Amino acid sequence: MGIFRGVIFFILLAVGIGFAIQNDQPTPVKYYFGWVSPPLPLFLWVFLFLLLGLVLSGVAGYVFKIGLYARLRQQKKNLAELERKLERLKEEGQGK
Repeated sequence: MGIFRGVIFFILLAVGIGFAIQNDQPTPVKYYFGWVSPPLPLFLWVFLFLLLGLVLSGVAGYVFKIGLYARLRQQKKNLAELERKLERLKEEGQGK
């Protein structure tokens, strides 16, 4: 599996380098309200926004994970409470 990952990594690296070589013309990016960025090579814009997407998706995943942990803690509390109730009912049933 490690060799396969290495091969895929080098293929993607070669594609990325080829993309960078083919798209090295400075390009300004136009935004809203007339704001224009400084001209950077096109491949840099692509890589910057790819990196931004990776970071934002990582943050979103982390926030989602925190929510799941909170939900899991609540479910564990509910389970413990139900188990205590079950034990009390068993004790009441045996006492009769």
